[in-house]
Amino acid sequence: MADKQYLNAFMNNSATIRDVLAADVTDAPHKAVTYDAEGKLILPAADGDPAIGILLSDTAANDSGVSKAGTEVDVLIKDIGLALAGGAIKKGEHLTATTTGAVQKAAAGNFILGIAMTATTAAGELVQIQMTKSGYEKAASGGN
Repeated sequence: MADKQYLNAFMNNSATIRDVLAADVTDAPHKAVTYDAEGKLILPAADGDPAIGILLSDTAANDSGVSKAGTEVDVLIKDIGLALAGGAIKKGEHLTATTTGAVQKAAAGNFILGIAMTATTAAGELVQIQMTKSGYEKAASGGN
């Protein structure tokens, strides 16, 4: 081991990655995405499924607001950004992705994509999210 030198070990400390959409996505900016079996980006198959990140606000789209399959897009995979809310969200709630790409409060067993840093009152608003990817929401305890 003493003879090895790691002078050029690659570490990407960027908060974003660039990848390709597997299918058309309408109104893509700020939606959560995951990978399909071929390693391309898709919306989650079920509410609460693991997501890898959030599409950035500059996601390319045609005049109808559709980002076409095969489009290269930038995805926020860590740190803090904006996500499309699926409904009312309270600051501090654990958030999970939905099949529409929006985020909502995580229910028991849902993958926690991040924590709400701001509140929303309705679907369609933007919520500030700290991307944590912190496992799965636990069931509520039967407290006092």
